[in-house]
Amino acid sequence: MNSKKLSLYKLMRKQALQPGCGLYGLQISSLITFTLLTAALMLLPPPAQARIANRIMAIVGNQVITSKNLRQAITIEYPEESFKALPEAEQKQIIKKELDDLIDNLLIAQQAATLGISITDEDLEATIQRVLKQNRMSREMLEKALAGQHLDFTSYRDKIAADLLKAKFISKEIKANIIITNQEILDYAEKHDLFSQEESVTLAQIFIPSSSPHATTGANDEKWQEIRKRLKDGENFFALASEYSEGPAAAKGGRLGTFKRGNLLSEIEDIAYRLPLEKASEVIKTSLGYHMIMVTNRTGDKNERALTPKAEDQVKEKLYEEKLENALKELSRDLRREYSVKIMQ
Repeated sequence: MNSKKLSLYKLMRKQALQPGCGLYGLQISSLITFTLLTAALMLLPPPAQARIANRIMAIVGNQVITSKNLRQAITIEYPEESFKALPEAEQKQIIKKELDDLIDNLLIAQQAATLGISITDEDLEATIQRVLKQNRMSREMLEKALAGQHLDFTSYRDKIAADLLKAKFISKEIKANIIITNQEILDYAEKHDLFSQEESVTLAQIFIPSSSPHATTGANDEKWQEIRKRLKDGENFFALASEYSEGPAAAKGGRLGTFKRGNLLSEIEDIAYRLPLEKASEVIKTSLGYHMIMVTNRTGDKNERALTPKAEDQVKEKLYEEKLENALKELSRDLRREYSVKIMQ
């Protein structure tokens, strides 16, 4: 079995549903992978020429899925020789999965039409042209590769259209409604023992170096007075850091990153481990100049449940994936109840 090709295409499917992707949530790189897989078919021997009856496999609403549709879906994802080399039980699992995917795509297409969600020909053509350009392929080269496995360009185009429509539908109807609360993050972290036992603080600062003209009057400088007043009026610390800080982190809103205990100047560290989260400190004098810090996260405090920023991002991603997977399963169940689906033997 050509496991590399299989895993790449499954990665494409996963990426198509990831947040923050390109057109309607489908990454162009995913479509490039799809095109490269198709081009790779040119290296494989063509399938047998025997005529196979084109039977109806399923009826979905007012549309049908034929055995030809199913064969093409399988061939796109699993080159024929690789598929034939699989154990019979695994072949049956793949056939069932591909048929389920085809049914779900038709259901989503029908529901999308009801909600007025569609993909324009311009969107589809622009996507295909971008894929061809980035792979330095012509349409003729792609058609030749497809023909080598008795696939046609129309099937390829329909596949991309279905993926784009599905991604757009999911983005509008599913992803937009996925909410992850702080309590869910904390509960997941506690359940999986992810809370850091190592002491660290995540800091942002407004910094005036000793060499600055504003350092001559220290913490009483008019610049610090302006900052204190604006913070008191409720202005954002990060925005003020971008405006007032003279340190290199100013461009990032004063965000310095995460530091383990012992890696900060002692004057700053002493305050950082006592300062309430999200509260600006008084002006701190060090050998480098004057600092006003804010702690955005702290780990290792026995009285606080906290995650490192990296761990928190990983938990959010995991929860998002779980919620998305559950939402898609629920969507499939709901649509199968709403629309008539008949699977033929």
